Amino acid sequence: MKTKHFQRAAGLLLLLLVLAAVLGVLPAQALDRPTRQRIMKAVVQIVAADRDGKRLTPKWSGSGTIVSPDGLILTNCHVAFPRAMWDDPQFDRDVLIVSLTIRSDQPPQPTYLAEVVQYDPQLDLAVIRVTHTLDGNQVNVGTLNLPTVALGDSDELEIGDPITIFGYPGIGGETITLTSGDVSGFTLERGITGRAWIKTDATIAGGNSGGTAVDENGLLIGVPTQGGAGAADRIVDCRYVADTNGDGKIDEHDTCVPMGGFINALRPVNLAKPLIDAAVRGLGPQPTPSPQPSPAPSGPARVSRLFFAPGVNSYDQPTTVVESFPSGTEAIYLFFDYSNFQDGTSWHPVLVYNGQRYEDTWPASTWSGGPSGNWWISISDEPLADGTYEFQLYYGGEKLASKSVKVGGPALKTPAFLNLLPQDEAGNESFLPTGVKKIIARFDYQNMTASTRWSYRLYQDGRTVETKDGTSLQGSGRSSLILERPGGFAAGNYRLELYIGTRLAATADFTVAGNVSGQVFGPITFARGKDRQDNPLNPGTTFPSGISELYAFFDYQGMQDGWEWTRRWSIDGEVVVDSTGIWTSGASGKNFWVRIYSQDALPDGEYRLELLVRGSPVQSASCLVGSPAAPTPTPVPAKQGLEVYGTIADADTGRGIPGAAFIVLKPGITVDAFQWTDEEVYTWAKSDRNGAYELPKPLVRGETYSIIVAAQGYRPLAEDGVRISTDPKAVPSPFELNIRLQRAK
Repeated sequence: MKTKHFQRAAGLLLLLLVLAAVLGVLPAQALDRPTRQRIMKAVVQIVAADRDGKRLTPKWSGSGTIVSPDGLILTNCHVAFPRAMWDDPQFDRDVLIVSLTIRSDQPPQPTYLAEVVQYDPQLDLAVIRVTHTLDGNQVNVGTLNLPTVALGDSDELEIGDPITIFGYPGIGGETITLTSGDVSGFTLERGITGRAWIKTDATIAGGNSGGTAVDENGLLIGVPTQGGAGAADRIVDCRYVADTNGDGKIDEHDTCVPMGGFINALRPVNLAKPLIDAAVRGLGPQPTPSPQPSPAPSGPARVSRLFFAPGVNSYDQPTTVVESFPSGTEAIYLFFDYSNFQDGTSWHPVLVYNGQRYEDTWPASTWSGGPSGNWWISISDEPLADGTYEFQLYYGGEKLASKSVKVGGPALKTPAFLNLLPQDEAGNESFLPTGVKKIIARFDYQNMTASTRWSYRLYQDGRTVETKDGTSLQGSGRSSLILERPGGFAAGNYRLELYIGTRLAATADFTVAGNVSGQVFGPITFARGKDRQDNPLNPGTTFPSGISELYAFFDYQGMQDGWEWTRRWSIDGEVVVDSTGIWTSGASGKNFWVRIYSQDALPDGEYRLELLVRGSPVQSASCLVGSPAAPTPTPVPAKQGLEVYGTIADADTGRGIPGAAFIVLKPGITVDAFQWTDEEVYTWAKSDRNGAYELPKPLVRGETYSIIVAAQGYRPLAEDGVRISTDPKAVPSPFELNIRLQRAK
């Protein structure tokens, strides 16, 4: 049975996966031979196959990286579970075969079967777990001790940093390949916080999709990702490489093996860490009830209302609207409306700069934003070069629209509106309750004069419902306008536009939905299961230890297909699932459910579910699994133990280092003998955002320990034979121990 200790152990294991390669790793322009050999051992080939009696017929292949000794492997979703991305029967398969690297000059050795334990179709990432040998015998994961690659921090990468990519370009006798290159840039993407893609100048074969991209220290920083550059039958180069029908010939009558094209983008490993963490905890992926079938597009796909902005707010709305950018601009955002789109269709923006076409600015991918709405794409640099930038939008292989903007010259002091944000009197933003009578739209203004004419327009579901001139504004400052309906605003999608003269200067979309309290999702009911009619079984707010699944039911009203919604599970305050998708279950319904589950047993703790619609929180609830958290134990008296606290800081700047680890090994375990398992750790602490730490367990006086202090990007400290003084007067408890780490670069 898993307990609260399992929660902490899972967090420690993920930390150890990140820090395992820190000791002894120093910056280098190229990976040395021992490091390359170590990494290759953790690179696997993944082959999807069908069973045909005792034969296994291959269908497609990709690569993966072993990230835990007990057999967790990180790869792409389209390698492990393409049916989650495309509803196409050609991507059905019976098994996943994991082949291990034995030697670099030999094909990989088929060794294990694996199952998908976590996946995210939007990110095209998945985690699989080794479960059986090829002959079907179950694997004892506790004794596997497979080679691994430690996780790096993809947010620490900079343009020009060297990277090395390992993987298998195909099946049928091909050996592991290595490709080197540099980081050439980064790409943002709507719906993804932080870096969505790492761009590289390395040419990577499509079969390497799902494989291993490491930095100069040999740490895993990205996953080569084909990205589904087309429809399901176009994302790959399908080759006939095996006699799949047993007729003694390899020809067009055999099953072709999708191999992929070429890749120039990596998914940052930081986006995969929540999936890895959930897999470490033993949590399962997050299916929901079967949605209603998505209606076919009613007409051709369309793009309209294209405009540029220098930034985007937390609700994916533009900070302002501009027609050009000054020299020194670091980011350009193109916003556009779209309709009659369909998820899974190929989607590829292309940049043309001063007449030169750049196909690789944004990776080719598949559309996942639903049938209609508002979207943005962006480019950035430090700074962007002066010139003309044309954004071309391709959908389903067809160019739908393009728009150009110039960068150059001084910043002009023209009248402008910024940071437009509609909200109700209760402070709700972006997502407002049906029947709200007053909406306050606050905004900043700059460089206005008494003669500057401005106006606003309000739209509801695409129809103009209000137009009015604005009151005189002078200089720069903050203002607001009031939108009122004595009978209350009806449910719908609204858009507010501010104009200076005839020029669009600011815009914000907001939604009015749900009941009068703004609830599109009703109260959450937790339960241990569901019946055949999807009603809750054994509902409650407390549940015994050892349950393997937890359901959350809620009614809904006022929803709309195509809206983005998020379900966020946390355990004892730590987010373990944060999944965003497109709503496809209609306007209203009863007993919609989501669940969190484990193949073994859910860890004890307080579970909290938060539900968001279009980025706004709309419902939440908590329940308890197992016993409440144990009270903090009485500290060991100073004469028996030494409590240790302090700060881990940068040796040059003196600033605290967040996320640094202070690890104390159990007596008798040296640094060199440490195998990076939580069973070997006596106590540990992770520094907060100010670099402060406190060991949860006191050190026993008279005992001798080995200590490791490490942080990403810094030279680690490691010391054996640290003896704890038996004299409380000489070394009183609590004892402040401040650590200074030198940067590794």
